[in-house]
Amino acid sequence: MGNSINLSILIPLIPMGMALFILILLVSFNRTINRLTKPVSFLLVFSLLVSALISSYLYLKKIEGELFLSNYVKFFESKNLALHLNSLTEEIIIFFTVIMAIVIGVLYYKLPRQKGYVSLLIGISLISSSIIFAVMFLDFSVLI
Repeated sequence: MGNSINLSILIPLIPMGMALFILILLVSFNRTINRLTKPVSFLLVFSLLVSALISSYLYLKKIEGELFLSNYVKFFESKNLALHLNSLTEEIIIFFTVIMAIVIGVLYYKLPRQKGYVSLLIGISLISSSIIFAVMFLDFSVLI
């Protein structure tokens, strides 16, 4: 169980890391990345769905607990920040990430893919991973 709960740190980090990677590419190769809307959309949807798969794995295995950030980042040693993982948190994350993947897919087909499209997708992915972090910081065990 100890090793499986360590996977939960990847749930918000995968979409955030992918969005930051694409942001770096956008800053470096602005014109090229703005033309590559299909791969950018695919990578962001894929990163959200991988987070949903990890969360669903943890949900199906009934893995619950807390993951203290001080074990991973030296900056948080003096603070007691913990990611809470329980069945309600996992259900919310699965639902939210699938909805955001669908939103990105709909945006790909409905919006004109012009200059600000990639920036919009990066923003949506960063906001999504921030919301996932916020959901994991809240302790929903009181509600269960």
